[in-house]
Amino acid sequence: MRNLILAFLVIPVMVVAQELPAPNSIYVSTQCYMNDGYSMEDVVKQFRESNIAGPQRVFVRQPISSLSAAENQFIRIVVWEDMEAWATNVSLGAPTDTYSCNNAQRRFYTNRRVGTNDSAYEDGVSLVTTMRCELVKGTTISDTYSNLNENQVAREEAGDTTILQFSHLLLGPNPDGEMRSSIIIRRVGDTEAGLARSLDMMWENNLSIGTPINAPAKSCENPTLWRSYLVSN
Repeated sequence: MRNLILAFLVIPVMVVAQELPAPNSIYVSTQCYMNDGYSMEDVVKQFRESNIAGPQRVFVRQPISSLSAAENQFIRIVVWEDMEAWATNVSLGAPTDTYSCNNAQRRFYTNRRVGTNDSAYEDGVSLVTTMRCELVKGTTISDTYSNLNENQVAREEAGDTTILQFSHLLLGPNPDGEMRSSIIIRRVGDTEAGLARSLDMMWENNLSIGTPINAPAKSCENPTLWRSYLVSN
C-alpha cells in the first residue's frame, strides 16, 4: 500500500515546488440513489436525454469497491467553470422518476489535472479510482500538486495512459478533518482497460504499508473503484 500511495505523493528532498496552476474547474459532488424499479442504465439514459444547460460536463459514478455504499447508490458529479457559473446556472432540470439526490449535502471541490494526459471516455464510460487523504498541517496545495505532477509525468513516460486529477474540498461537510484539509486523488482511465493496465503497473512493485512519512498528506485510505459515465458535455 505504501508504494501505491508513493506513486502519487513522494516528496524528493531537492525538488523545487512547481508553480501552482489555477483550478481547471469546480466539481460539485452529490450522493444520489436509484429509485425502486430502476437500474443504472435507466439513470444514465435519463441524464443523457435531459437538457442540462450550464455545466461543462456531468458524470454519474457507480461504486464497484467503496466503503458501505448501498446497492442503489451513485454519485453525481457536475463540472463547472467556476463558482460564478454554478451560482448563475445551478438548476439541473425537473425531478425524475429514476433517481433522487441529497441536494442539501453537496460538496464543492476545486479540481486540477496533473500531468499531460487528457484523453478519456472514448465510449462514454470508463473506470475511475479515488483516494481520500488529509493534508499534513503546514503543507500547501502547491506542495501536493508539485509532487503529484512529478510522479505522473514519470508514469506517462513509462506508458501510463490514464489521467490524474486532484480535488480539494472547500465547501461542504468534512466531519473527520480540519478546514481545507481534505483532498481526493483521482485516476481516470482513457478506457476501462486503460485504468486496469495502470493498476497492474502499480501493483507490479513491491507494495508496503501506509502513507509515506515525507508525503504532504496523511491518513490516505485505500483507493476505491467506480464505473463512471459521461452523461452530458
